[in-house]
Amino acid sequence: MTAYVVIDLDVDDPAGFQQYVDAVTPLIEKAGARNLLIDDDCLTLEGDWRPPTLVIHEFPSKEAVRAFWDAPEYQPLKALRRRHSTVRVVVGEAGRPGH
Repeated sequence: MTAYVVIDLDVDDPAGFQQYVDAVTPLIEKAGARNLLIDDDCLTLEGDWRPPTLVIHEFPSKEAVRAFWDAPEYQPLKALRRRHSTVRVVVGEAGRPGH
């Protein structure tokens, strides 16, 4: 079932973060995923969640997300991302039975 990675992104150093984007994009594509949304002006309708930038990626499944997240080649990129940004990341799966 399709899984969606929702990221609350706050970039501290845009030039440094671009290095991460350039390196991670091929890994995302290799995982069979795609970027659906990057919005630095999202609309909050209720509550106090106001991500500086909202990012959504679509993966084939939660298992594909986990494989990407845990992949050895992604580990140094996580460190690079953490140097230049702060994120909150959650994953949801579409079409779960009973939902």
